[in-house]
Amino acid sequence: MAIMPNAANCQVPVAKLLGYLLSHAHPDGAPKAKFLESFGFSRQHPNVLSAALLAHSVTFDVASERQTEYGQMFEIIGRIGSPDGRNPFVKVVWMIADDDDRPRLVTLVPSPEPTL
Repeated sequence: MAIMPNAANCQVPVAKLLGYLLSHAHPDGAPKAKFLESFGFSRQHPNVLSAALLAHSVTFDVASERQTEYGQMFEIIGRIGSPDGRNPFVKVVWMIADDDDRPRLVTLVPSPEPTL
């Protein structure tokens, strides 16, 4: 495949990071927050995670895509640059809504390292 369309214009809302991916109070986000914190990401510096997500979106090709009732979904898998330098494999899901052309962050999940 190729790099996601308009990857350079990705949107990573700080509210999504603080209220979901870095939130121990969110039922789905708490395990992700624990995972991300284990690699040095923190609620105190959400811009570090935002920058890593943006870099990830333009570094790796789309692994899969599908159309939903809301827009086109893209999954990108690869190492994300982390503050501690261990750079874990993650799958990041983006969506380009039918009424917009900018990819918007949907979620991040740990991904097993591919085997050769």
